[in-house]
Amino acid sequence: MRALLTLTCSLAALAAPLWSQVNRLNTPKFVEEGRSLFQIHCAYCHGARGEGGRGADLTAGQYRQGGSDDDLLATIREGIPGTEMPAARLTDDEAWKLVAFVKKIGAAGLSEKAPGNAVAGKAIYDGKGACAGCHSIASKGGSVGPELTGAGRRRGLKYLEESLLKPEADVANDFRAVRVVSNSGVTTAGTRLNEDDISIQLRDEKGNLRSFLKESVREIQRDKPSLMPAYGTSLSKKEIEDLVAYLGSLRGVE
Repeated sequence: MRALLTLTCSLAALAAPLWSQVNRLNTPKFVEEGRSLFQIHCAYCHGARGEGGRGADLTAGQYRQGGSDDDLLATIREGIPGTEMPAARLTDDEAWKLVAFVKKIGAAGLSEKAPGNAVAGKAIYDGKGACAGCHSIASKGGSVGPELTGAGRRRGLKYLEESLLKPEADVANDFRAVRVVSNSGVTTAGTRLNEDDISIQLRDEKGNLRSFLKESVREIQRDKPSLMPAYGTSLSKKEIEDLVAYLGSLRGVE
C-alpha cells in the first residue's frame, strides 16, 4: 500500500505544471517597471492602459489562457499560437514584472473602499444621473458609452470620480465623439464607428446606427471628444461619492 501511495504521488508530481512559482517581483517598484515594459512591448496592441484595441482588453481580469501568474507568464513567454500574440523576447525578470503589471491593471479597484453609499449611488445611476441611457450593465442599457459591468474591477475610485467630473480626460478610441453637419445644416452627434474617403458611420446619441456620404456633409467636428456630460454641477459632492461607490461595486465575473 505504501508503495502504491508513493507511485501515485510521483505520478501526480509528473502531471503538475513545469513551473509553479510565486512572483517574487510583485511589488510596487517592479509593477512600475512592468508598466514601462508594457508601454514598449504591449501597448501597441493592448492599449496604453491595457484597455484593448488590436489586442485583447486586459483590464477585465479575464484571460484566454488563464489568469494565474503561471498562466500569464506562459502567455507572455510563448505567445498564443494561431493568433497575433507573439512570444516576447524578455528576460525572466522582465517577464515577471509584466505579469505583476497585468495582474495589477486586471484588479485595479478590488483593494479600495469607497466612502460613498453604493445603494444610493444605484438610485442616482438609474434616476437623476440617467446613466443607463448611454451605458449598459450586464447587457441592460444603452450602447453609446462604455459597458460598465466590471468597471469597479478595472478602474480605481479616483479614475471613476474623474470620469464623472472630467469625462474628456480619458476617452477610449471606440467612444470618441464626432458631430456631422449636413449640407442643410442638420447636426448629428454620436460615436464614430467607421470612416473612409466616401462615407462616415456613427452611432448617434439614441444608439441608432447612422451613415453619411461625405458629399452630403458640410463639416465633421471632432473638437469635443466626449458625449458624456460633466456631473460636477448637476450632482452634489455626496451624490458623486455615492455614484462612485456604486460604480466601484461593479466587479463583473471574478
